[in-house]
Amino acid sequence: RLLSSLARQANEAGGALATLWGNHEALNAIGLFHYANDGGNAEFERDVGDTLDIALGERWKIQYAGNQPSRWACFEPGGLLCDEMLVNCRVAVVIGKSVFVHAGLTKEHIAEFGGISGMNNSVRDWIIKARVPNNNVGDYKSTEEVISSAQARSKAAADSMPDCLNAGVGGLPSPVWMRDYSQPRDVKPSNPMAQTMIDEALRELNYGVERMVMGHTPQSQINSVLKGKAWRVDVGASSGVNSGKPEVLEILHGGEEEDDIIHVLTMDGKRVCESERRVDSPEMSFVLEHPFF
Repeated sequence: RLLSSLARQANEAGGALATLWGNHEALNAIGLFHYANDGGNAEFERDVGDTLDIALGERWKIQYAGNQPSRWACFEPGGLLCDEMLVNCRVAVVIGKSVFVHAGLTKEHIAEFGGISGMNNSVRDWIIKARVPNNNVGDYKSTEEVISSAQARSKAAADSMPDCLNAGVGGLPSPVWMRDYSQPRDVKPSNPMAQTMIDEALRELNYGVERMVMGHTPQSQINSVLKGKAWRVDVGASSGVNSGKPEVLEILHGGEEEDDIIHVLTMDGKRVCESERRVDSPEMSFVLEHPFF
């Protein structure tokens, strides 16, 4: 509902809302919910499950073997959220001089997965097609058959999932799982090759992109590293994560000949200059030693 509302507001203002795939959406799509919030699960059962019960009868849930049937029915390939939301989600998107991605991009990702368009198209083709037929009448002969059917359902989605969403292909974490630019939180990345990796990735994109904006690893506050090329914007605002204070990264595009203007917007109405949020700058080191929340 929130995303739908934001999308309408953005359209009315002459803009658009771009949504991204994350690792948790990928997990949900294959029936893995061990990171799902209990309150969110209850909301799916109330808002989706009750409606389906009326339309189909309660036996439609049996095919999911008691594994969060309403959430699974929404997120799986060909599921209830497919046409309205998931087909519009992208692995990465370039807007102006910034590339947005859940966890990060490397030169190898861009080369091996067919660039940003290749990644986005492969995931769209995957999520739009149901992998197994539904059994909404729940005509199973045994509990073992129900469990086996649900396992096959999960496996069919997982086996067909594009590599750019998988946890790791050939030892290379995917764009929704890597942490080379964002870990540890609030300080410079521990990977000594991180600067080289992001430099190569931005050059490989060949769109005049100057920075990468990512989430995935919660930070105490929005910050940048690697000479301002990596912006980490996940503040763990959800009560299911860190209950962090929400912040917004504002990027005002300067056009081809001018620099972008970047601020961080805070809940108390401040517009913090980008230089104050650079981890590798003197200003930022003081903030981290004396956090304001």
